[in-house]
Amino acid sequence: MSSAEDLCRLIDVEPNFFYCSSIGQQAFADVRIESRAEDILRVLGQRELVVTAEARKRIESCRDLDVLGVWLDRAVTVSRTAELFADG
Repeated sequence: MSSAEDLCRLIDVEPNFFYCSSIGQQAFADVRIESRAEDILRVLGQRELVVTAEARKRIESCRDLDVLGVWLDRAVTVSRTAELFADG
């Protein structure tokens, strides 16, 4: 049986175990990270700021929720996308 099938069986049989397991916790963290990156890009888009391919890649590849949180806060006020990544 594949690991995907094992995972599906685990979710069906023991849903609480899945949510408390390291696999479940990592899955939730991954979703939060991807969602935060999408939020940043959405805010920048709504503000009609130019997002270069390099900036998009940097945002989408970041795996640190704290950094993404800082960038999301900055996305609301920056005048250029590059300002997201400024130190300080």
